[in-house]
Amino acid sequence: MVLVDFSTGNALVAGDTAENSAPPDAGQILDLFQSSREYFRSFRDGADLADEYISGDREVPVPVDMPVDEIRPATAHAIVQVAADHVDVSNPAISVPAPSPRAHARAERIQKFLQGAWAHIPDHVKRAAVKHSVAYGIGFFKTWWDGDKWPEAPREEDYPDEGDYKAALSEHLDSRAITFPFVVDAISPRNLLWDDSRAGMKWAIEYYEAHANDVQRLYPEWSPLSGTADTVTFKEYWDDTWCVRLIDDVVVWGPHRHGYGFMPYVPITPGTGIDIDVGPPERRYQSILRPVYNLLDAEARLVTQFESILRQYAWRTLDFKGPASSAQSTADAYELYASKNIVYPNVDVSPSPLAMPPQEILQQLGNVQTMIEEATFPNVVRGLR
Repeated sequence: MVLVDFSTGNALVAGDTAENSAPPDAGQILDLFQSSREYFRSFRDGADLADEYISGDREVPVPVDMPVDEIRPATAHAIVQVAADHVDVSNPAISVPAPSPRAHARAERIQKFLQGAWAHIPDHVKRAAVKHSVAYGIGFFKTWWDGDKWPEAPREEDYPDEGDYKAALSEHLDSRAITFPFVVDAISPRNLLWDDSRAGMKWAIEYYEAHANDVQRLYPEWSPLSGTADTVTFKEYWDDTWCVRLIDDVVVWGPHRHGYGFMPYVPITPGTGIDIDVGPPERRYQSILRPVYNLLDAEARLVTQFESILRQYAWRTLDFKGPASSAQSTADAYELYASKNIVYPNVDVSPSPLAMPPQEILQQLGNVQTMIEEATFPNVVRGLR
């Protein structure tokens, strides 16, 4: 086993084979975590930016001193949804080629197993992984054993009567009738650091910010280094042999040989970047929204402009001209939608100057939306004309 800091090229842990490799300690994992976070910093910044557009939290580029309500259309969210809707996660093309005619039957059995395993993955997990890959340029499946599905076998010494033991053993065997003893999760790349080398993924670190109380319920023996800590960083390290869990800088589980024989993280790459296996992560893994960020800003700005002018057109304001005291009294008592109003002498009430919504805004909005369609999905894909 070899762990390499790919930002510096230095080997962190080295061994001969997976069988006799030494387990990684906390210091090595934390060094790898820190250097990898720096390596993936630009990629994470890009993922955060994509989230701003998808969730509608991105600020609309309008003048700061202008009292308008910002409107950001849900175009970015719709693009990701449409992309996920047009990936048939229920019927993947799974093919296992046979290296020779004699291996044809074995290849068919493997293919049927893979098709059955895919059918057992919940559809919402598959769709989440597709959305991650579209929104961030890469997504991940995590496959691991579901230990809760494997109850402890009854022990004969716990049953004084042989019949009771056989009955308990029969119930245990019935509970072991498991069709799919795995858990498959969709892991966001925003919560993962992984081996990004051309040699293939050899390790990965999954991490989350969690509340100290929630973590302590899982690991009662753990206590925070700072007694006032509310939030901690939960880390889970995996390679092809070992698995370790840490809270902040403390190992709370492992290292253990997981015995899978493979890395549980499976990358899903839609190929939205130009480069595939060379260059920094932010160049290889790109959101489908990246080419249209400026267009999405322009669309939001145009919609906000048109809405602002249209609102002024719909909700008219009035001008009151006359002696100051009379004009003020009339304005205080005047109701725009009232059936009757009292106008004081020498006071003239007239509508304020009005600006009509210019059609050029709608024309430019149509041009911008057309350019967004050209770079992502045309409206006909969404069922529109």
